[in-house]
Amino acid sequence: MTRAGKSRTAIGIDVGARSIKVAQLSMSGGKSRIAALSLLPRTRIAEQVDTEEILKIKRVLKRQGFVGEEIVLAAPEEGLLRGVFDVPPQVSGDPAAQIARMELSRIHNVAPDSFEMVRWDPPDAGKSKSATQTIAIGCPHEAADAFIDLFEGAGFHVRALDIRIAAAARACLGLTVSPPALTSILDIGWDSTKLLLVCGRTVIYERPFRNKCLAKLRSKLGETFGITEEAADQVISAIGFTADGDVGELDQEFVDVIRRMLRKHFDMMLEELEASFDYANYQYPGEGAKRLLLIGGGAKISGLSQYFHNMLGVEARSVAPGDVVECPSKIFTNVDHPAMTVAVGLAMFTGE
Repeated sequence: MTRAGKSRTAIGIDVGARSIKVAQLSMSGGKSRIAALSLLPRTRIAEQVDTEEILKIKRVLKRQGFVGEEIVLAAPEEGLLRGVFDVPPQVSGDPAAQIARMELSRIHNVAPDSFEMVRWDPPDAGKSKSATQTIAIGCPHEAADAFIDLFEGAGFHVRALDIRIAAAARACLGLTVSPPALTSILDIGWDSTKLLLVCGRTVIYERPFRNKCLAKLRSKLGETFGITEEAADQVISAIGFTADGDVGELDQEFVDVIRRMLRKHFDMMLEELEASFDYANYQYPGEGAKRLLLIGGGAKISGLSQYFHNMLGVEARSVAPGDVVECPSKIFTNVDHPAMTVAVGLAMFTGE
């Protein structure tokens, strides 16, 4: 891992619509430990981050024990170019990358030299194929440069612009099942939800779940009960899926209505999950998805992982920083918050 200062990694920064998640690890005896964590509310929700906000972040991080200016950023999702292509099985290396670049350029109608690209081949599913599948993601130079310049203008040094799916898979690697079985990672965010299927350390599939994010759920609760978004957050956290959970003095009829709304919202996710699992079972017969890992703010909803387990019949659990990296005796406020997991994955970046 890259060191910033003594034994610190670069600082991982995950800019979300409602909050900015920041993590830094330390290295000792070849093992990584959590050195600093911070979850900072956005000053301008769902808008592009600006220099003023970044400078504020920099000041806060210094007070909270982060060391150095070297950072790894998650590239903004909305500007990425994605594609899955077939290439002749005898083609690999640079020729395969060139084919992927030209195909990505064609389907997104952009110049081939206008973006940086990462490309990888999913593991062979054991089928006889006339072509090899390759996955490519491109980040346009113009958008990348503008995003990097904002942080470097505030005094940070951007070591890398990583992609969220890579950071999520990296952070969760120690909890994945052994290949060739598959692990699914469901990232439930405020403005987006995405499913990843991974085989070992390799992402083989990603699927966004349209209109199934936390913002939609909160909006529905707000419209139904005439409450603010913040109040809807508190209601979801207090009630969750756990039937025997402590709901304080809340009216039982109200609790039942909220749980029905939660089930309806997440049952729509279940339909998408089942379709994705069917795909996995088709592509990797006899293996399929054996474990479901939940990350993102929605993964903190009490009882959600158990609900998914009951409905899907696969092992399911939420994943927070303390589940994937050793945490010293000193208590970090957000060590058990699954929204922080991608930031930890960014801090783990090595360039490989």
